[in-house]
Amino acid sequence: MKQRCNPPIIGITSSMEQADKKRKFPTSYAFDYLKRSYYEAVEKSGGVAVFFPNTSRLTLVADLLNSVNGLLISGGNDVHPEFYGEKKKAGNLSVTPERDLFEIEVVKEAKDRNMPVLAICRGMQLVNVAFGGSLYQDSRMEPSFADHTLEGSTIYKKRHPVVIREHSRLFRVIGKTKMMVNTSHHQMVKRVAPGFVVTAKSEKDGVIEGIEPETDHPILCVQWHPELMKDKGSRSLFDWLMRSALRHRTVGLRSRTR
Repeated sequence: MKQRCNPPIIGITSSMEQADKKRKFPTSYAFDYLKRSYYEAVEKSGGVAVFFPNTSRLTLVADLLNSVNGLLISGGNDVHPEFYGEKKKAGNLSVTPERDLFEIEVVKEAKDRNMPVLAICRGMQLVNVAFGGSLYQDSRMEPSFADHTLEGSTIYKKRHPVVIREHSRLFRVIGKTKMMVNTSHHQMVKRVAPGFVVTAKSEKDGVIEGIEPETDHPILCVQWHPELMKDKGSRSLFDWLMRSALRHRTVGLRSRTR
């Protein structure tokens, strides 16, 4: 019988809800959760997903990353403005600073290890903030921006074109300079983090839709939700993460056997 090779293991960060005695469903206790579409996309590309809890014990981050070959920073609530040096200006922010602290530590450690990272929606915003960038707190406070929220639509059916910069890693992965993407966010990248470059923009209003490091660190960040799209370009992002995770594991094994 042909033996199946070991698939790459991908750590996926999770959303969180604080304890709330008034909440009846699903529980009044604090809990972390993850939409199935994230780990299903990982599995379709040949990986195995591992759920990362939003632990406040940041000393455990190294141990968590020791257990995986790649990292997926998922979407979710807003990044707290305090992490990019601002006070709350928008009245509709939904923040979980405990998650912010955990994910900032995770992505910094992953970058130090040259571990591949795919960051989606809030994930891209979090990566940008983690390395010194800032965000627009609410698109409705910026009249030059189109509506990138889900208002007027359901289940991520709103679409708009993004233009992808040639010669970027994102372009090499997706293989084209323009694609239609879904949209579900009211925050967006404002000041790009030092050491990162813009790789995609919304064609209509110039909103930043992709960033990546200037260096060869294997980090891809997109503002849309490829896990909820069925096109080849979106699937290629997860295929890239699996290939990169396998390479990272191979390099780690070689270094440990020397």
